[in-house]
Amino acid sequence: IGFRAAVSRLRTMINNRLEPSAHYLLDDEERKIEFKEDEKQTSCGVFTVNKEDHTFGNITRIHLLMDKRVLFAGYRIPHPLYAIVKMKIRTTTETTPIGAMESALTNASSELQHIADKFNEALRKYEEENKAAGAGSMEYADL
Repeated sequence: IGFRAAVSRLRTMINNRLEPSAHYLLDDEERKIEFKEDEKQTSCGVFTVNKEDHTFGNITRIHLLMDKRVLFAGYRIPHPLYAIVKMKIRTTTETTPIGAMESALTNASSELQHIADKFNEALRKYEEENKAAGAGSMEYADL
């Protein structure tokens, strides 16, 4: 275990809470996502996603369940103090859990980009309509 991870865990034990950065910064030896194949079921496995929460878990699960090749998709957060999502996926023989996850993340990313584009379009339209009223300009960072 690295020095930064050891200090972070020590602070957690002392304060019984994580440093705010522990929810989004990966430790030195930590990987963003890991996959472990299920030995009991075919075309099944568990993804462990670090530094994510219910937002990621629910959006990904919904997009997985939209795929006809996915038989089961569920997630859990093992403990509320740690930003870890465990996602179990079972697929038909037409794809693998890794392929289904890649497809779901691509679809979710496209949908979120579409929402951001629509928002920015509406914001520009609002600013143009209210320019004459002397309203200040608003900015929204591109995703």
